[in-house]
Amino acid sequence: MPLHPRRRAHAAVAGALVVLSLAGCASSSTSPPQASAIPTRSVQPAELRGAGARVVDDEASSSLVIVPKKANGGLVVFLHGWGQTRWSLLSRPLEAGVAHAISEAGFTILAADGEGKAWGDRASIADYRLLIDRTQQRYGLRDVFLMGESMGGLATMQLGRLLPDVRASTAWFPVCDLRTMHEARFQATIRTSWQGRSRSAVEPVAVGDTPLLVWASPADTVVNATTNAAVCVAEAEAAGAPVTYFHTTGEHGDPSNYQPATIVQFFEKYRTPGV
Repeated sequence: MPLHPRRRAHAAVAGALVVLSLAGCASSSTSPPQASAIPTRSVQPAELRGAGARVVDDEASSSLVIVPKKANGGLVVFLHGWGQTRWSLLSRPLEAGVAHAISEAGFTILAADGEGKAWGDRASIADYRLLIDRTQQRYGLRDVFLMGESMGGLATMQLGRLLPDVRASTAWFPVCDLRTMHEARFQATIRTSWQGRSRSAVEPVAVGDTPLLVWASPADTVVNATTNAAVCVAEAEAAGAPVTYFHTTGEHGDPSNYQPATIVQFFEKYRTPGV
């Protein structure tokens, strides 16, 4: 998802941001419903509407921001899995439940497309950094929290090391070693992302001392927990990070991986008081 330089990106905000309607429930699609004659999109779960949140969609950067009714100064960044979009956070019920809980607690949420292929490459990391910085400035946010899913684990671990404002990170069945992703369906987007460059930065990905929660199942046949989640956990522990590893059940994306209350409590623990 190539972005314009900072000055052009800021100038595009006023014309490109679309504040979406708070009516309706989440769709089952990973893309927003088509706009009708009235420029509204019904994509938010009913809980977000009840909490008074609104969604601001920036088509220019393929990103969206969920603005809570009363912000607490924290920004949660959702780094999605392979083939997903920024709308997956709202259109998939399990992620939408987490989004509701986080928003209701006062956290602002950022999600971006990453063109569905942000396999931890340098360009995608740079784009996420620009979006995070822009969102912090626009909404006056200080603390940053990362929430990676599957493929998004590669960006989560790198951003946790690179950004000084990151206070804590969570990861659902994260990819932590690109060498383990052998399925044919992933290969085209991996090649496009890396374009022949060295992948050493994600084979495996380096993990810093940011506090971390990880969920993964030994029954997951898409992202092997032993060669991925366990690797991230070991790296984080070696770096001195407080780490909790939840051993869940079922296949990739099983509901046992999603614990909204636990995530909210974790982020609140590391949020700067009074911000």
